[in-house]
Amino acid sequence: MVATRNPVPPSQVVQHRKKLLKERAARNRIIACRFFVTIGIATGAFWCLTHPSWVLTSSEQIKIDGNELLSDDEIRSLIPLKYPSPILTLSGQQLGEKLGQQTPLHNITITKKILPPSLTIRVEENLPVAMAYGPKQNENGQVNISHLGFISADGIFVEKGMYQNLEQYPHKTPKLKVLGNPSLYLPYWQDLYSLLIFCAVPIQEVDWQNPNNIILSTDFGKVHLGPYTSKLPQQLQTLAEITTITQKIRREDIVYIDLINPNQPLVKEKPQPNKENN
Repeated sequence: MVATRNPVPPSQVVQHRKKLLKERAARNRIIACRFFVTIGIATGAFWCLTHPSWVLTSSEQIKIDGNELLSDDEIRSLIPLKYPSPILTLSGQQLGEKLGQQTPLHNITITKKILPPSLTIRVEENLPVAMAYGPKQNENGQVNISHLGFISADGIFVEKGMYQNLEQYPHKTPKLKVLGNPSLYLPYWQDLYSLLIFCAVPIQEVDWQNPNNIILSTDFGKVHLGPYTSKLPQQLQTLAEITTITQKIRREDIVYIDLINPNQPLVKEKPQPNKENN
């Protein structure tokens, strides 16, 4: 036998359709509510972010603490921040990292204040350890060796005009000088300086104008090292050990000391004048 279906009463079909319509209307209301809530939240967030009470509109809203050599205005000019800038979305950590990458500053901490909107940047300065001298073209087109700026121990170059407060701290002016194009020696500076400060022989100047022959100015006179290589620690060690040689030769008679091969140090002397027999 074939099973037969009982027909659905028309009244039941109408009720089912009404139920589906009610469910659809309820879903539409929920979707509409969610949409308006989202719009409301987005509008509120936009209002909060752009409200003048929570926006940095100028660098004057930034306070600098802990600096001595760099002025407040100098540090403010280096802060990678565009105005106006919502303070709520500002990442103090990222801002501090970017600031430390391009300035001689470390241990940077940034505190945000909502009302009134402001930033407090606490810094520690990396003191300059050397003065950089190099070729610079003057107004007449002539190229002269000029004071370009300063270098910190970690190899950050700072233009000389930035340390406007340095005159107030003369004891912090570095004695070491470096000659040459900073782009040539800055990649090696951190390692180089760590060796120079522990050298037993005082070094007053590093001449990097010719990368194929780095020349040091020391108490013994000029010292030729050749190009920068992994032999530098041995070369500086040899420099400290040749006092027995230099003690036998007058300082004014030494033209330069050749340490290109640290295993065979050479002392170039001035030619001695011929003595006429009386």
